[in-house]
Amino acid sequence: MKFKYWLTSLTDISNAKKKLLHDCSITAEKLFFMPKNELFDILFFTDDDRKIILESRASYDVEKEWILFQQKDIGFVTMEDEAYPDKLRNIHNPPYSLFYIGALPDKSRKSVAIVGARGRSAYGCEVAKVLAAALSRQGIQIISGMARGIDRDAHMGCLEAGGNTYAVLGSGADTCYPKENRFLYDKIKLSGGIISELMPGTDPQKMFFPMRNRIISGLSDIVVIVEAKKRSGSLITADFAMEQGKDVYVIPGRITDTLSYGCNSLIKQGAGIIYNIDEFVSDITMTGFTECTQMDFRKNILDKKEALVYSLLDFCPIAIGTLSQKVPYELSELFEVLEDLIQKGFVKETIPNYYIRSL
Repeated sequence: MKFKYWLTSLTDISNAKKKLLHDCSITAEKLFFMPKNELFDILFFTDDDRKIILESRASYDVEKEWILFQQKDIGFVTMEDEAYPDKLRNIHNPPYSLFYIGALPDKSRKSVAIVGARGRSAYGCEVAKVLAAALSRQGIQIISGMARGIDRDAHMGCLEAGGNTYAVLGSGADTCYPKENRFLYDKIKLSGGIISELMPGTDPQKMFFPMRNRIISGLSDIVVIVEAKKRSGSLITADFAMEQGKDVYVIPGRITDTLSYGCNSLIKQGAGIIYNIDEFVSDITMTGFTECTQMDFRKNILDKKEALVYSLLDFCPIAIGTLSQKVPYELSELFEVLEDLIQKGFVKETIPNYYIRSL
């Protein structure tokens, strides 16, 4: 592994050329000890590539660097290893290697990527959480990028449901970004994994985030976009997914909402539409049991007043004043009904006097 780690450290040698080395059965160790004249037999190497390799071999202490890396308690795998995710092997520009803290996704289980806008709406937040939780309860792994907004919501929904979630970073695996997600970062390490193709200690840079999106889609069987503006990193993930032959689904939105532009434009391109979370989960798991079954049972335990108020709510916040105009109850009575629904887990108060469904 120490020679593979050395090859990974040669960041100016592209992933494509490292893959060609692998395809030609030229191991990292063989490359490290290869006589200078034999480097010229590798026709896809440029003179600059050969110079990089020769200079690195002259100064790089393989043993020392490998020992220092092992002290970081970070996992490391390359495409030469059986543990490397199979889903990544045949995508365009697969990463030669991955660093991870925690674990890599289980190859035997399905994975769904959920990504979207950083500045998402309360509706988008709730949908991402509910969707991630519903998928997790069916044993599906959730992949995202741990960014602010929808990514964070998806990870949280999965964790709250006791599922396994994996974050692909645009920084080194040992660098939490954004910093306010430290609590989430630490939780993901225990219930899934933090993944990056970048060397440990690498700070986040703008150019790294589009690169990591191909890994998010590559690790997934299906990609879901919850909310996205006209120019959004989430649309880059969708493009990668379609290029990789993955199914893309979106949450549709109102045509007047800027956060819905990206999703609605993907619908125009042929993306699938999630119009009901329960049916979507049922369709992709292909089992007789759905979240809808649970939902219908829970609705049966609501009394008449609770059922009426619940039916008037959705995943977009509704003000108490608007609700009061639609029900034949006094305001104090309406507050009591809402409090009961909150206690039962059906309703959530997003900001004072604004309510949305939780289920």
